[in-house]
Amino acid sequence: MQAKFEMTDGRKALTGILADFPSDSAFWNEAQNRFQFVDRLLIECLGWEHPFVEVEQSDDAGGRADYLLGKPTKAALEAKREAVHFSFLPATKGANVRKLRPLVEACKNLESAVLQVLSYCTLHGAQIAIVCNGPQLVIFQHHIPGQSPLDGECYVFDGFDIYESQFSLLWTLLSPEGIAENRAYHKLSQYRNPRIPAKAYTAIAEPMGYRYRNEFQENLRTLAELLLDTVEEDPDYKEEFYRECYVPLEANNRHLLLSKSIISARYKRVGETGSAPAMMNTSVEDGRLQIDKKLAAKTVGSRPIVVIGDVGVGKTSFFENLFCELSNEDKANTIFIHLNLGERAALSESVRSHVLQSVPEILRQKYKIDINSNSFINKAYKGEIDGFEQSPEGRLKKISPTDYERALIAFLVAKAAQKDSHLRTSLEYLAKHENKQILIVIDNADQRNFDTQQEAFIIAQELASSRSLLVFVALRPSTFFQSKLTGALSGYQNRLLTISPPPADEVLRKRITFAVRVAEGQAAPKALDGIRLNIKSIVYFLTATLRSIRSNAQIRTFLSNITGGNTRLVIELITSFCGSPNVDGRRIVRIEEDEGNYQVPLHEFTKHALLGEYSYYNQLSSLVACNIYDVSSADPREHYLSPLIIAYLASPLGNQNNDGFVPATNIMNEMIRIGFSQDQIRIALKRLAEKRLIETPHAHYREIRVSEDALPDQFSFRATSIGLYHVRFWLGAFSFLDATSIDTPIFDDSARSKIFKTAPSFEIADRYERARAFKSYLERSWHEANFPVSYLDLPQVFSAQSDSFTSVSRHLKKSAAQGRSGTRR
Repeated sequence: MQAKFEMTDGRKALTGILADFPSDSAFWNEAQNRFQFVDRLLIECLGWEHPFVEVEQSDDAGGRADYLLGKPTKAALEAKREAVHFSFLPATKGANVRKLRPLVEACKNLESAVLQVLSYCTLHGAQIAIVCNGPQLVIFQHHIPGQSPLDGECYVFDGFDIYESQFSLLWTLLSPEGIAENRAYHKLSQYRNPRIPAKAYTAIAEPMGYRYRNEFQENLRTLAELLLDTVEEDPDYKEEFYRECYVPLEANNRHLLLSKSIISARYKRVGETGSAPAMMNTSVEDGRLQIDKKLAAKTVGSRPIVVIGDVGVGKTSFFENLFCELSNEDKANTIFIHLNLGERAALSESVRSHVLQSVPEILRQKYKIDINSNSFINKAYKGEIDGFEQSPEGRLKKISPTDYERALIAFLVAKAAQKDSHLRTSLEYLAKHENKQILIVIDNADQRNFDTQQEAFIIAQELASSRSLLVFVALRPSTFFQSKLTGALSGYQNRLLTISPPPADEVLRKRITFAVRVAEGQAAPKALDGIRLNIKSIVYFLTATLRSIRSNAQIRTFLSNITGGNTRLVIELITSFCGSPNVDGRRIVRIEEDEGNYQVPLHEFTKHALLGEYSYYNQLSSLVACNIYDVSSADPREHYLSPLIIAYLASPLGNQNNDGFVPATNIMNEMIRIGFSQDQIRIALKRLAEKRLIETPHAHYREIRVSEDALPDQFSFRATSIGLYHVRFWLGAFSFLDATSIDTPIFDDSARSKIFKTAPSFEIADRYERARAFKSYLERSWHEANFPVSYLDLPQVFSAQSDSFTSVSRHLKKSAAQGRSGTRR
């Protein structure tokens, strides 16, 4: 709904109507008042159009509403004749906002009209109630969570002069946009709750304090970083690592909550023809690397191959594994140059200088090829030397051989001094005359700034232009999108291939298995040389962790979804889990050593994911979690805005395109329909996108920076696996409610008092009571909000996740029984 003209036009119309107002209006009956003034106020002054205004609508109780505004109904207006005067109590001069109950109790006419319009609101599902007798108008809310509407506030316009002087406010509240967004509710909420209540973490002495690791945990962490992370960087073990740990692209990511169609169309948004680019498929034929059957004939061409993959998807691992898969005979005929701009180019003046320095160095150190040596230059420039002999200076060869040699040396030195062309000539020689297969990978350019990324592609283009090299450039979809619009890629028709994330559980299974074998001396025997830590502890811990991941589908679902397909993040999460100060690693090791077959419960993983290295949950503590119950305004209904958005995006109701994206305008309209303001919705969309619970087609907010004044209305969004996991598995879970209870404003005094009281405590009994109080508060607030939606049923979600509370309750009862038993003994 949108007004058909601007506010200034509406004010002019009102002034004209009042100027011509007849003196006998006080004697009009209700029908005349509606026809002569209320109709004109709505249509001519406030911008309403007839299709969105219904009159004389009957209800199930036999009543008949004078006006129903909006489709679906947003407001009910009860009109009275002017003679039915509302006697308002005296107020501060110019005050528009008044308490409704004192006004109703002081005026029977107003009381009758208010109760009448409330019944219409109830039966027609309207949130906004309006009564008007012509020169007097009252606006209030039909439903206020936790209290009677009569105990709320209202807007009062007492006199035609107030209509004119306060017309901007009248327009804000009663224009089609004002009614659709229920601006009256959100403005009045500032009077009901002038401030957002303090969060319970304010009762904690050090809410941002770290929980430091003890010596045992520190040892576990050190060994885990070595065995799970840095071991792949050691050139001595790289081949063995990739042979045992690499997960092929065709592995089935069966634990993702996303639909198969969305998974399969992951990179369709970057395709230049609107279709998804081909998957990166490789094979070795006759010792030569082939990239996809359809592209095999074009593998070596004048353009680099752009390999698209999301953050942490495993692009670097893919390229390293490419070379490792070759046989020893094939490797002898292959030169593999992997330029990792994320790690080694930071200190270089430019990408160009890094490439020109690194490639000759790799050729010299790894392949014993010195492109600056005299013998190599003579072979690489044989054609140029022959041409030199035919030049005038070449005549010196017969006249003065010494002068000829000096001239030739100067000629070749000048050639080699042009480092970029010399490198290109050297690589062409190796490919064409030495019959070498040359693979060059420019990797992690997207970890650098935008200009650096553009420079990387230009260099890749120059190298590939010789048609004798196979050049890859690895980019994120967002980087590719930006560059196609305004950067170096905009001038080229690119060859695109994609890399999709492997299943998280399969990655961890292989990594942890390899790590245990290394720790036990069965693989990479020299990897732990010089380590003086307790190796057995990490073996027991990793063995229990691996067993738990293999046998517990809930853990596999958690790891696959909460990391959003980011393989790097999965490994970071498990590496930091080993030795986490919030996980009792010593207990896990002791039980595994004494009894074996220990199963690490899901809540140990989720607790670490929520708290990280901190004592309490906060916005910095977690790499993956987001407090979706947080609010931006003094409105308790906003606790559910983020879950509602995610659930709506996951439902079939949002007019999704084939890739699952829903226009922000659709999201806005739906959330406005159930009573949220545009400001609330926009803040929620930005926050959810920044925290990766929802995403735009090109990763705006997460990867592509969006200016503060830009509205999210221009984008489309879809739910990610991270967002879906929050709503389907964390929304009512004990670990999540326990963590976020101290980071959420509580609008109920009783619940807030309980949560504040136990906020600093780490005791499981206190945490249980705190989480229960938070859960009960959320359930009450949900029922009071009474959202007319089918895509999110909070009580059902809470019921489905009640096992997490049951297990804690069972543990507390068991501990209490053991305590009593010990006392009796």
